Amino acid sequence: MGGAPMGDPPIGGDPSPNTDGSQIADPSGTEGDGAPMVGDGDPPMMEDGDPSEMTDGPVGNSGIPNEADYAKYHDPGTGPWEMGSNEDCKMDTGMIARGNNLAVFRYGKLCHVQGGNTSGMNFSVTKTLGGVLAGRAAYLVKDVPRTGPGTGPILHEDKATDWLGRVSYNNEAQLSHVMAMVAHNSNLTYGRKRFAYDTVGGVQITSIVNVAMAAVEQLDGVPTSSSAFMRQEVFEKLGMQNSRWAGGTIGTGWTGTLEDMGRVGVMLAHDGWYGGEFFMEPRWVYRMSHCTHEDSNTAYGQLAWLNQRGGGTSFGSEIDSCAPAAFWPEYPHVGSEATDCGARDGNCKQEFDVGVFSAQGLGGQFIAVHPGLDLVIVAHNAQGPKDLWEDVRPAVVARDPKFMGDESAFCDAYGSGSYAPDLLVPRIAPTE
Repeated sequence: MGGAPMGDPPIGGDPSPNTDGSQIADPSGTEGDGAPMVGDGDPPMMEDGDPSEMTDGPVGNSGIPNEADYAKYHDPGTGPWEMGSNEDCKMDTGMIARGNNLAVFRYGKLCHVQGGNTSGMNFSVTKTLGGVLAGRAAYLVKDVPRTGPGTGPILHEDKATDWLGRVSYNNEAQLSHVMAMVAHNSNLTYGRKRFAYDTVGGVQITSIVNVAMAAVEQLDGVPTSSSAFMRQEVFEKLGMQNSRWAGGTIGTGWTGTLEDMGRVGVMLAHDGWYGGEFFMEPRWVYRMSHCTHEDSNTAYGQLAWLNQRGGGTSFGSEIDSCAPAAFWPEYPHVGSEATDCGARDGNCKQEFDVGVFSAQGLGGQFIAVHPGLDLVIVAHNAQGPKDLWEDVRPAVVARDPKFMGDESAFCDAYGSGSYAPDLLVPRIAPTE
């Protein structure tokens, strides 16, 4: 959100400081959701496999998505954005509410800009960008053999100390704990973890950048300076020509335009596929966009905020009942002993795994991702993902081929996770 030089909790919240300098979220908030499949009914592009048996990663035609499946998604690559017409975008952009400074991307095209392609400090949106940096590093080292701790691929279940030797938080903390902002807890057993917002990134989350840089030291020709790595492997690879990162912390520090923010959002909406290749692995995007520690905060994934159904803490985002929540397809799941999604309003059932997730920064900076609609909304100085979706939704529903302007029926279907017309590739929950 905008308005302060350090990464701050999203709009609306003023969590009280923890003794370690982090922020403890008020345990009264709300959020959570997710699932596996595609489209409005049968799962698309599934040849020989039962979707319930799918594991992570593209592998031929065994029922698991392969590169040909992901290649059906369109994005701008490193070139200029293609401006989509109302027909291209299946939207009536004249119905988008006026006021917020926003941009809308659908089907990999720029559909609407309101207030100009502004550039500004994105504050805590940088946290999600940090998750992208780490995900890119993890993709680059995924095939490096592991010969001992701190070698080979980056795994969410690795201890941070395996890569860094020494940390300022719990020595038993895994990388998933770090990115979920629970590594500071002295007790990491199920039911004992408490979410604490790492406002400026110095308590734990910036150490994921140090892990990433330690890992890429195994490679030739890849920068091991985090700022140089961000420029070469993130900004240049995604075509982000108007972005800067101050370096040092992922709590804050990214200055970028709405169009550059949209590139990050579209890559995440397409499960890491960008420019005709994988930028990062789908399972990394999955872990970012789903809760891994339901006993701490069902409104937070791994460096991204989640739409939920109660039971979690979110600073500035209301629960959006007209958007799917982020749940795993089954419980318990990898990384968690939770027996359900933690929902207080509704249940954990879903037909399609298309929970909405977002990056959020102080003062109203947002990247909101709707995978089931192949839709990304970004904004500077706005009110939140729910409000942005309310601004844009009438334009989408007006041209939706099934609901044709019937917003109530659309919300019933989309919000319950039973409608995902633009999910071209099933989202696959990691199994290890």
